[in-house]
Amino acid sequence: MRQSTACGLALLFLLADPLQVSAHSLKSLEDQLHSKEKYFQALDQDAPDFTLQDADGRTVGLRDLRGKVVVLHFIYTNCPDVCPLHAERIAEIQAMVNRTPMRDLVQFVTITTDPKNDTPDVMRTYGQAHGLNSVNWVFLTSGPARPTVTRELVEQFGHKFTEADGGYQVHSVVTHVIDRAGRWRANFYGLKFQPTNLVLFINALTNDSHEEAEEPTPGFWQKLREMF
Repeated sequence: MRQSTACGLALLFLLADPLQVSAHSLKSLEDQLHSKEKYFQALDQDAPDFTLQDADGRTVGLRDLRGKVVVLHFIYTNCPDVCPLHAERIAEIQAMVNRTPMRDLVQFVTITTDPKNDTPDVMRTYGQAHGLNSVNWVFLTSGPARPTVTRELVEQFGHKFTEADGGYQVHSVVTHVIDRAGRWRANFYGLKFQPTNLVLFINALTNDSHEEAEEPTPGFWQKLREMF
C-alpha cells in the first residue's frame, strides 16, 4: 500500500506539471518507448469501430468515447489463467491514472469474447472482483444473440481468441490504446510491460498537440523510474 501511494503521488506531481508535459512530444516519447519498452508498438491508424452493450443493456460505441483516450482489452471471464492477471494489470494502471488530473480524459474498456456465458450479472461483479473502478471503466458485450461479433472484433485488432475444448479460448494478451480522435495509437503486449510507460503514453495522448518538442534529457527515464 505504501509503495502504491508513493507511486500515485509521484505520478500526480509529474503529470500535473504542464511544463513537464510540454517538454516531451508524443513523437519523442514514442522514440523513447521503442528503445526502453520492448513490449510497445506504436501505430497510427483508424481504430476498428464497434457498437456493443454494457451490463445494463446500454449501447456503447467507439464514437461515443471520442474526446477520451481509450485503453481497451479483450478477456473472457471463465479464462483460468492470463485474463484475470490482465484485468488486474489494467486496474493497476487505472488506479495510477485516476490519481492524476487525467481521470476524466481516459476510458478503460473491457470486451468479452464469450458473450454467451458472460451474462450481465457476471459482468457487473467482474470489475469489483479485479479492482476496476466503474467511474471510468466499462465492460462490453455483443450479447448472446451475436456470439461471434467480439471475436471478429479481436481479429480486427490484430490477434485472436480461438475456441478450444471445454470452453477454453487460446489467445494472446494485448492492451490497445486509442487516442481522443479515435485513432489506434499503440499496443502493449503481454503482462511484462512497465505500467508507468503506459501511463506516460496515455498522458502524452491527453496532451498531444501534434507539435514537435525537444527530446527528453538523457536522465529523464532513470529519474522517473527512481520515483517508482
